[in-house]
Amino acid sequence: MARARLRQISATPRQDAGLRGRLEQFGLATVLSFLDLERRSGRLVIVARNKAGQVWLRGGQAISARVEGTRLVNREAIYELLSWDNGYFAFTQEDLPFAVDEIGAPTTLILMDAALRTDEAAAPAYDLPAF
Repeated sequence: MARARLRQISATPRQDAGLRGRLEQFGLATVLSFLDLERRSGRLVIVARNKAGQVWLRGGQAISARVEGTRLVNREAIYELLSWDNGYFAFTQEDLPFAVDEIGAPTTLILMDAALRTDEAAAPAYDLPAF
């Protein structure tokens, strides 16, 4: 399925994909920050290796997200997508006036939470002395 998404991104006419690129050049956090700053609405497709995911945005705020082939949705899906460091992304601008906001948090807060999770996971575990 990820290969089909990759072909879909590659086949998307340049005028349809408002923003596209490689995650090695612009990480997903940068892309989401840019789309938030620009208050863009639409669908962001991310493809890495044999995985694919999507994030829907309205006014720059992530309102829904999915990682295909998993049960990861919304915030957990975004946290997973942010961990992908290579692959492709393509954003297509579209109106989503009736889409339900399943996340309910500003994109900036989600990005800060993701950074905190990454820092905590990378921090060495210390044994506290017993008193």
